[in-house]
Amino acid sequence: MSRSALAQLEAAFRRNGYEVRYVKGSFRGGACRVIDKHLVVINALYPPAGRLRLLSSAAAMIKDRLNLTPEEEALIARYAL
Repeated sequence: MSRSALAQLEAAFRRNGYEVRYVKGSFRGGACRVIDKHLVVINALYPPAGRLRLLSSAAAMIKDRLNLTPEEEALIARYAL
């Protein structure tokens, strides 16, 4: 796992209109919509590898609503739970 993979997926979400937030708490996280805002919330207590897996899994669930590059799609396929 590389930090650049995590940064690539964060950038892909942002490019598609999602805000990525890292928040401490006793939850897993995922993608959601609050009023007119698209959010991806990830537990800040997760290590980078866990953050990447969760971000990949969230992207896999809403992949049809995201405009992804082939490289981003490969990252999602590789790291999604």
